[in-house]
Amino acid sequence: MSGFQSGIKNKVIGINGDLVIDDISNTEGAEPIPMGSKLLAFTPDIQSVQGVQKVSVCAVRPCIVKGESEIEGMVAKGVSVDYDFSFLKNQLKRGTVPDFTQDSNTVLISELTAGRLGLDTGMYLQAIFFKEDSSGNRRPRAIYPRIVGVYATGLDDYDKLHFITSIGLIQKVLPGSARFTQWEVRLQNMDKTRQAIDNLSRKLPAGVFNIQSAARYNRQIFDWLALLDTNVAIILTLMLLVAVIGMCTTLLILITERTNMIGTLKALGAGESSIRKVFQYQAIFITGFGLLTGNLIGLGLCYLQHRYGFITLNTETYYVNKVLIEIHPMHIVWVNLGTIVISWIVLYFPARVIGRLSPIKSIKFQ
Repeated sequence: MSGFQSGIKNKVIGINGDLVIDDISNTEGAEPIPMGSKLLAFTPDIQSVQGVQKVSVCAVRPCIVKGESEIEGMVAKGVSVDYDFSFLKNQLKRGTVPDFTQDSNTVLISELTAGRLGLDTGMYLQAIFFKEDSSGNRRPRAIYPRIVGVYATGLDDYDKLHFITSIGLIQKVLPGSARFTQWEVRLQNMDKTRQAIDNLSRKLPAGVFNIQSAARYNRQIFDWLALLDTNVAIILTLMLLVAVIGMCTTLLILITERTNMIGTLKALGAGESSIRKVFQYQAIFITGFGLLTGNLIGLGLCYLQHRYGFITLNTETYYVNKVLIEIHPMHIVWVNLGTIVISWIVLYFPARVIGRLSPIKSIKFQ
């Protein structure tokens, strides 16, 4: 579950960055409000904030894309020449990522879009925008970038709606003097997102920008991933319950098999607590051996899966093409210690059977 969650989170962050900064008046699901060149001047201030690794200026705009026989409503994302394509480069199915320093009239589309609209690398994409003129009327404006690459992130909700081109092309269809709609910020350490948001809030003017983490900007996906923690708790509880029942049964069998020994020890003056501890220690030893064997098998299978990925998944359903593995040493420590401690506590109750055994009857027991 940890590997699966991290895999999806890394995909989302790879697409939009750790933070998204846009106009404070934007509402969720609505067309982003364009911002002018005066606000663009805050880019160096954002880059200078502690913890920020890279800042990318983007312009997002809805449009209609026309294929050979179909049309689709999509979202164009215009990015600057220094945009970090490292994530999308790993998701390429064919072609290359755009090099806007050489040719700004290029575009990167998803495999879903290519399949639905009958497009491929080397062909031209026809995207129609509606630009507001000085009179307030919205007039159609088309761009025709050349397709240089096809990608597939596995996040179908993103792939079927978005394509990536140069910000210069999108600026042509922005109203008035607008230059962009948002900044995408990548952090040096994604675990310090809260701290980075606080630093940016102090650096930027109040009441102008909206600073959102990847979790907030992609709320539906991250809320769904958070629900998986409940699955983890349920699975661990069921596994521990089975283990505890098994150990209690084992301890009762050990006590039954050693009834004569219990009677002899009691006759020689051994206390109930001392005899009880003998059986508890024996049960914990069996538990420890089981944990050692289980860890070796489990971690071995995890290593093989991480190395060779022999357990595959349906990308359309799970967003990833194989079971992802992420090992946290403390997870292993807590699961093992928790199992031992809970087993020791629970084994106390079947061990109390020893107190009800009579020494005379125990020695005669066959």
